[in-house]
Amino acid sequence: MTPGQTRLLWFSLAFLATEVFFNYVMLATGDATLAELSVKTLTFLIFILLFSKKLAWAKWLLSIGLIVYGLMNLIVGFELMAAFYVVGAFDIYFGSQLLTSKTLAEFRTVRPKSPSPEIAPIWAAENTTRTNRHSYRYPLLIRRIKAILVDSVLLMTVLILIMITVKDSTHRTSIMVASAAIILLTYEPLLTYHSRTLGQRWMGIRVRRYGNPDARIGLLSAYIRWITKGLLGWVSFVTIHFNPERRAIHDLASRTVMVCDE
Repeated sequence: MTPGQTRLLWFSLAFLATEVFFNYVMLATGDATLAELSVKTLTFLIFILLFSKKLAWAKWLLSIGLIVYGLMNLIVGFELMAAFYVVGAFDIYFGSQLLTSKTLAEFRTVRPKSPSPEIAPIWAAENTTRTNRHSYRYPLLIRRIKAILVDSVLLMTVLILIMITVKDSTHRTSIMVASAAIILLTYEPLLTYHSRTLGQRWMGIRVRRYGNPDARIGLLSAYIRWITKGLLGWVSFVTIHFNPERRAIHDLASRTVMVCDE
């Protein structure tokens, strides 16, 4: 076995052990049924298998699912027992390692993208030496809307799964409010800062710094962009049709630009 396969195997066995503990406590307290817990655990194991097959979309779904699941375990720890803090911390660590571990890098692949006929005009930008020129392409509004819809469906699915898991809990409302707040405050800003959201990845687009589309945006810019878009809603996209880089108001506010994959 390669080092990556060995590490993934140990992670999987540790995850299975934490699941046995979690499911036992949930069954003992009557907060979930065996069928619900079995489906949840099996779903995670299936995605671990898909990740091992080097499917990029499975990596993102699995990592985000583990991180959200870990946050939920931290919340549940306040209600049940402190041991859930350890389970939650492990799930978050496992999810983050899928994205950052050098040992697990052999499982991470990038799906090739074919050029899209709907891509916006090309913009040439000079680098710091003003000798080389690179071309960047900007997505149309419909492509950005599709990415938003994919992310919305994903987040709604996660919230529904959390709601089903804690449906019989006496702290159900508090858990749901806390979960929704954590997901909304972290999903888009952190993923846009680190790489891109699942919807953006699916559509082959990403957010970059205006004036230097090769560079990632800063964390502050990610939150400024997210807050502005949240406050303005669809109105924020009005300016897309009035500038060559197709920047929305939230792009202008955060000094960012959305570009297509090469």
